[in-house]
Amino acid sequence: MQKFDVYLFDFDGTLFDTLPSSKYVFAKSYEAIGFPVEEKDILGFTREPLPVSYKRMGAPKEKLIEFYYHLEQYVNSKESINLTEIFPDTYDTIIDLKLMEATLGIVTSNNVKHVKDILQKFDMQAFFFSALVGNREAPIPKPDPSPIIKALEMLKYDGDKQAVCYVGDSLNDCEAATKAGIVPILLDRDNEYSNAPYIKIHSLEELLE
Repeated sequence: MQKFDVYLFDFDGTLFDTLPSSKYVFAKSYEAIGFPVEEKDILGFTREPLPVSYKRMGAPKEKLIEFYYHLEQYVNSKESINLTEIFPDTYDTIIDLKLMEATLGIVTSNNVKHVKDILQKFDMQAFFFSALVGNREAPIPKPDPSPIIKALEMLKYDGDKQAVCYVGDSLNDCEAATKAGIVPILLDRDNEYSNAPYIKIHSLEELLE
C-alpha cells in the first residue's frame, strides 16, 4: 500500500461502529416528528446526505428543521455514545500511523462534539487528529468535496494532493475525495462493493502494509 503524508478518515462506519447508535438516533428523531421509520431503512440513511434520505422517505418538508434539531440532540445523547463501539483495527492503526509521523484528520457528516465524545470514550484523544471537520465546519455534505477541502485548509496543506488520501466506507466518501483531487480509499469491510473503481481495503490495517 502506498504511504501517504496525510490520512483523512470518515468517522461513522470507518473508525467506529456507529450503526447501532444510528439506528437509535434516526428512529427517535423520525418518531419525534411523528414520522416513524422501519429499521431496515436506517442503513440507507447513513450512506447518503440527510436531505436526500429525508426527501426520499417522504417525510414532511415543514418539519425538516425540527428533525435536524432532534437529530443533533439524540446524536449527542448518552444513549448514542453508549451504543457506539470501536472497530478492532482502529486504535492500533491510528497509533502506528502517528508513529510513522503521518498527519491525520477526520472528515464527517456528524458533529465534532460527538466525535470528541467518542474519541474520549475510547481513550483516543482528539490531538491525534490535526483536523476535525463536521457538519458545522462544512455544512454541504459529501459527496460534495467542500468538507475535505476544509480539512486541507485547516491543515494548511499545500503539497501534492496525491500524497493525501481519504478513507471511507461509502461511495459518497470516494466521490468526495475524487472531486477534491486526493486519493480515495474505500473501506469495504463486508465486500459490498465488488465493482467499485477505487483502491479498496477490507481492514484499516491494510493501510500499514
